[in-house]
Amino acid sequence: MEVLAEGDEGRFVEARDGDFLMTPFQCDLCHFRNIQLREPSVLAVEDQRLMWDIRQANLDAFWSREPGTVRSNLGQARRMESIGRIYGFDLVTPPLGPFPLKDTFGMKPAVCLLRRSLDPGRNEPLIQFSTARKLRSAYSSAYHASQELSSVSAMAYATTKTYSTTCPTYGYWFERFILGVHKRMGDLVITDYALSKEIFRELIAHLELDWSLARDDDARFHVAEFANLLIFLYLIGLRGEEGMKVEAAGFLQHLDAGYAHEEFPHVIVPLLGRLKGETGERHHLLPMARTTQSGLQAGLWADRLGMLLVGRGWTNGWIYRDRNGGQAKIGDYDSQFIDRLKRVQMEKPNLFDPKMDIGDAYGLRRSLRRGSTSEATNAKVRQPVIELNNRWRKFDESKGKRPSMSMVAHYTEVKLMLPTLFEYSHSF
Repeated sequence: MEVLAEGDEGRFVEARDGDFLMTPFQCDLCHFRNIQLREPSVLAVEDQRLMWDIRQANLDAFWSREPGTVRSNLGQARRMESIGRIYGFDLVTPPLGPFPLKDTFGMKPAVCLLRRSLDPGRNEPLIQFSTARKLRSAYSSAYHASQELSSVSAMAYATTKTYSTTCPTYGYWFERFILGVHKRMGDLVITDYALSKEIFRELIAHLELDWSLARDDDARFHVAEFANLLIFLYLIGLRGEEGMKVEAAGFLQHLDAGYAHEEFPHVIVPLLGRLKGETGERHHLLPMARTTQSGLQAGLWADRLGMLLVGRGWTNGWIYRDRNGGQAKIGDYDSQFIDRLKRVQMEKPNLFDPKMDIGDAYGLRRSLRRGSTSEATNAKVRQPVIELNNRWRKFDESKGKRPSMSMVAHYTEVKLMLPTLFEYSHSF
């Protein structure tokens, strides 16, 4: 049986004396009338469900504040009123009602959010708060796209601009409600474990074996495609979804030039598209050492992939494609990643925590990037080099609006920085 902390017995299921002095309050019946413009029917299931959800929304708004805060505020309010009586005041506080006969609180979107929170989740029985709360932004967007736009005013000073809105989901009660819902639901944080360089090397060794056993170009392509994905994510420190943005034409265009570089033989990994925090589409050309310090042959794998791409006629477009020829999703490769990790675990169990569930612990979205950054730090790669390796993710001086450059101009810029950029991937 769950043991509750003292004072938590009625948490989110009952109100406290003084809640009404911290959070705007209307009873369930008033909210129902404001929303439906009629009386609830005791025979209508949907009416009773709405009444229950209104009650929960009110309780969530109340419980945005902890019991001690409510008690303290109530004590101060009583003290204030007692002082007011010395002066002959009837009340010091303003009237707590009545409110307008319409939904000024945002109870409609609030009960919809509560109902959404009961939908089944991906990793847990119910969805997480971060998913449920998206209904709030959906309502806000619709509100400001409607005739209510006339109630929005802009305030500007110099280059700074802000807006004043009557959207109820930005209102005081809704802020209390959303905080209370968050407290009640909590957060389930699922963190991908960092992939160690030992496990990464084992994965590449297995793929090398699969390459040698492949009987045709189609089988070889799937091996080379996945091997290069792991290498791109690990040696450059990409997030999983960023690996899906590798573009074929730029990849093939720079293979020979990178191979022929006398001092720093490299592979250019070109990402194409809009990345988070940026405007417009652009190339990001990321150099990667062809051979790492430990002897990993990243360049050999890139050459294999390049040959097979040309053989397939995939000289333009995305390297990682779905069945319809569109851009693949990183989730399309997750099951293969987990299966290969389990294979490594069977052969080298000492590389893993014995109590670890591989499927829960690792994922392509973050495990390789986290492992890459950690191992680069362990290898004493200078922090400025690590930051420079990730420079393309950040807003630059023009706040993400870097002038567009041709691929030739961009590659010229990359070559000037090659001695420093090379250090990151070469350290593995």
